[in-house]
Amino acid sequence: MKSTLLSKHLSEYFDVYLPQVKGYSENTVISYWDSFALFFKFLEETLNIPQYLLDYKHLNGAVVEKYLAWIEETRGCCIATRNHRLSVISSFLKFASRKDLKALRLCSEVVDVPLKKAPEKLVSYFTLEEIGALLSLPDPKKKLERRDVVLLSLLYDAAARAQEICDVTVRGVRFGNPTKVVLVGKGGKARLVPIMPKTAAILRQHINENGLNVKEKHNSPLFSSQTHEKMSRSCVTNVVNKYIGAAKEKYPDLFPDTYSPHSFRHSKAVHMLEAGNELIYIRDFLGHKSIKTTEIY
Repeated sequence: MKSTLLSKHLSEYFDVYLPQVKGYSENTVISYWDSFALFFKFLEETLNIPQYLLDYKHLNGAVVEKYLAWIEETRGCCIATRNHRLSVISSFLKFASRKDLKALRLCSEVVDVPLKKAPEKLVSYFTLEEIGALLSLPDPKKKLERRDVVLLSLLYDAAARAQEICDVTVRGVRFGNPTKVVLVGKGGKARLVPIMPKTAAILRQHINENGLNVKEKHNSPLFSSQTHEKMSRSCVTNVVNKYIGAAKEKYPDLFPDTYSPHSFRHSKAVHMLEAGNELIYIRDFLGHKSIKTTEIY
């Protein structure tokens, strides 16, 4: 079956441009591809255009606007998701416009489609009392829950994203005064984050208990699932949800909000700010590219 010009450009965009030229991580590339997969689904379900017939004539501003409305009204997605899907299509057309005049004309149409302004959302974070309550919940007599308390402690103390926790290796822990952990953030950018002595102590226990203190295990994930595989973001979310649920039952006067693994990261940032740390230091600690991102705190 003959490929369309659009399909050729899409292949180059995802196989070469995003991972090699832009240096985007595998997770980011997958996220971008998911946006296009949803767009293909929209075209087939609403306009009866199968993916193999898709060409530039189907990627005009009017179709994109219908797609965005479908995302919100039919799929029930939030404004942030709607805007992300639009940004992905715009990004591809900017790439393709350097290769084809059709794409250049369409790029100007799609760029004119406005982003929607979402209402400002306050970040959810834990007070120091709530952090203490959460970390008291795992049962130290149970091996799995001993792992969980280390995971939750590091999630907070290092202000780590869920994926960063999944990607931490044994060799990424550098014991010392202070102990530091190598976190690999968005775009593959690594940062060295100091952690508190108490977190370092239980981290050392975790490494010793699980036989990770040998040379052969230096490149192994610091945390494994119950099936002894590298943890996924959904696994980290499940661990967090387990203890949030237990905390809401045990401490009904605490934990009024909806929380996620990212709430630990927000909490560390807020507590650092309350302790008088400079915003620029917090920016570097969190691995933000811009101080504007850190200013939400």
